[in-house]
Amino acid sequence: MTNPSPSLPDMYAKHRSDDPKLVQRQENPGPWAKDTLSYSVPMSPDLHPIEASVSLSKEQWLRSSNTDIWSEYNSYAERYDTRLVERWKGRVDSTLAFAGLFSVVITAFMVGVDGGLRRNSPELPFAQLYLQLAGQVNVTYLPTIPPTRPTTLDVASNVLWSLSLALCLACALGAILVQEWIQEYLRYSQCHSNPSTRARIRAYLFNGLNNYRFDQVVTTIPLLLHLAILLFGAGLVTYFLTLNNILAYTTLGAYSIIGTVYFFLTISPLIHLPSPFKSPVTVLLRCSLQLIQLSVLHIIRYPVSLVSPRTAFSRFRLPKVISACRERYRGGMIGALEQDLESAHPKMDAHSLRWALLSTADNTALESLITAIPGFLDSEPHRYPQYTIGHLLEDREVRLGWSIGRLLQTCESSSSSLEPHVRKGRAIACMRAVWCLTEKFAGTSSLYWDTLFGAETAEALSILKNDNDPCIALIAQCTTALAARSCLRELANVAAWTQGKGPYWTSRARHLASFIGKLVEVSLPEKHESVARDGPLLNLASFLCAASRYVADADAVISFMVITTVKHLADGVRAGEASLDAQQLFVFEAFAPGTYDRLRGLLDPAAFRAVRFTVVNLHQELVTRVPMDLIAVDADVDQLAFQE
Repeated sequence: MTNPSPSLPDMYAKHRSDDPKLVQRQENPGPWAKDTLSYSVPMSPDLHPIEASVSLSKEQWLRSSNTDIWSEYNSYAERYDTRLVERWKGRVDSTLAFAGLFSVVITAFMVGVDGGLRRNSPELPFAQLYLQLAGQVNVTYLPTIPPTRPTTLDVASNVLWSLSLALCLACALGAILVQEWIQEYLRYSQCHSNPSTRARIRAYLFNGLNNYRFDQVVTTIPLLLHLAILLFGAGLVTYFLTLNNILAYTTLGAYSIIGTVYFFLTISPLIHLPSPFKSPVTVLLRCSLQLIQLSVLHIIRYPVSLVSPRTAFSRFRLPKVISACRERYRGGMIGALEQDLESAHPKMDAHSLRWALLSTADNTALESLITAIPGFLDSEPHRYPQYTIGHLLEDREVRLGWSIGRLLQTCESSSSSLEPHVRKGRAIACMRAVWCLTEKFAGTSSLYWDTLFGAETAEALSILKNDNDPCIALIAQCTTALAARSCLRELANVAAWTQGKGPYWTSRARHLASFIGKLVEVSLPEKHESVARDGPLLNLASFLCAASRYVADADAVISFMVITTVKHLADGVRAGEASLDAQQLFVFEAFAPGTYDRLRGLLDPAAFRAVRFTVVNLHQELVTRVPMDLIAVDADVDQLAFQE
C-alpha cells in the first residue's frame, strides 16, 4: 500500500481514501482495501436514463486516462511554471536584498539619534559636577536642573523611521514567505509519478494561485518598500529640522524633485499605456481610478433611468459603457494592452516583424521567418497582413524581397554547399514566399516587382526553373509567371505614359520590358508597346508549356499554386488584341502534342473556363487547331466554374 495522498476532487468518484487505517475502521472496506476501485457514475438524464456501474482494478484505473495528452500537458505546464517562478523569484530576490540593506540604514539612523528621546539625559550629572568644581554654588545645595524632554520633531522623526523599519521588515518577511510558497507549489505540483494524477494536482493547485491572486500579492510586496522609502525620507527631513533649517530645506527640495519624477513616471502608463515605467503604485492607481469611474457610472445610472427610462442612452449606451468599464477592470493591464492594440495592430505587426528581420544573424533564422510568410498572409485577414508585408517590402533597411532573393541564391545550383534536403526546403520556402507575396498583390497594377524583389531574385528564379528537382522547377515556373504578370500590368500603364510624361517613363518601360524578358522563356517583341500588348498571352503560353512537364510530380500544395497561377495569368488576357504571331505562338506552345492532355486533369473548372475564354477570342483560323473539348461549351463545366 502506498502512502496516503491528499484528498482531491476526482472525476470518477466523489470520495476516495488511500489511508489503510481508515479502511480498517470502516465496516465495509473502502475501494482500495482489495486494491480494487468500485465507483458509480450517474449518467445525465439527457443522455441516458440509467446509471452505469464500473469496477476497475487500481492499475487499470491508472491506465484508463490518456497518458499521452497528460504527458503533453505536464510538459507544457512545467515550462510555463518554470518561466512563472523565475519571474516571481527575480522580483522577490531583488526586493529581499534591498530590504535587508535598507533595514540596516534605518536602524543605524535610529540608534544614532535615540538620545533625543531619553527623559534623563546623561549630560545632567556632568553639568552638576561642573558647577561643584567651579565653586559657584554650595556643595550642600545644588540647583535642580530640569530633565530634558524630547521635542515634537524628535518624536515625529523617530515615529516615521519606526514605521519605515516596520514596513521594510514586513517586505522582507513577505519576500521570504513568497519564496517558501513557490517551493511548496513546485514540490506538490510535481510530486506524483502518474501523468494524469500529476496533471490534476497541478491544475488544482494552480487554480488556487489564481483564485487567491498570488501574482497580485507578489506585485504588492515591493509597494511596502516604496512606502518605507517615503517614510524614511519624511523622517530624515523632520530630523534635520531639529539641527539646521538650511540642511532640512535642502533635503526637502531634493526629496521633492525625486518624488515629482517618481510621481510622473508612475502615472505615465496611465496616460500612455506602452510606457515602461510601471510600478506597484501604477497598478494600484489604475484599479482605484477604474473603481471610482465604475462607482460614478452606477450612481448616475439610477437617476438617469428615473428621469428618462425609455431613451436610447439609458437603455443601451449607458449599460454598454458600464459593461465595458467592468471588463477593463477585470482584464487588468493585459486586457488594456489588448484593447489598445486593436487600433494599432497593423503598425505594431510591421514593427515587430521588422525588428525580427533586422535581428536575424544567420540564414537559418531568416529561412524560418520566410517560411512563415505564406501562413501569415492567409491568417487573420481583418488584421491587414498585406499592409504589414507591404511595409516590410518597401522598408529600405529591411528590403524583404531582396533578402529572400539573396537567400534563394544559395540554392541556385545542385552543387550547392547545402545538404540536398536543406537546399530543397530552403528553395521551396523562399519561392513560396515570393509567390504568395506576388499573388496577394495580384490586383495591384503598380507593385514595382522589379524594385521590391530585385534582379537577384529574378536571376535565381530563372535558374531554378530548370532545376533537376521537379518540385523546385514547377514552383519556380509558377513564381516567375506571376512575377512577369505583375511587371506586364505595370508596363501597360507605363507604356501609356511614355508619350506625354517625359523620358523617365520611356526609360522605365524599356527596363520593364528587359526585366520581363529574363522571366519569360519565349522570345518577346523588341518594342515595349508590343511587349505590353503580346506579353500576357505569351506569358500564359510559356507557363502552360513548362508546367505540363512537371505536373505529374505535383502534390496538393503545388497543384493549388499551378491552378491559381493559371487563373491569374488568364485573367485580363486580351487574346484578340494580340498580334497574329503571338496568337500562333500561344497555340503552338500551349497545345503542343501531350501538353494539353497533361494539364487537363489538373485544372479545376474555374481555371478550365479561364483558358477556354482566352482560346475563343483567338483568330478563327487558330481556334480550329485547339482541341474541340476545350472549345465546346459544356453546361456542367460552366456550372462548376460559376460555383467556383
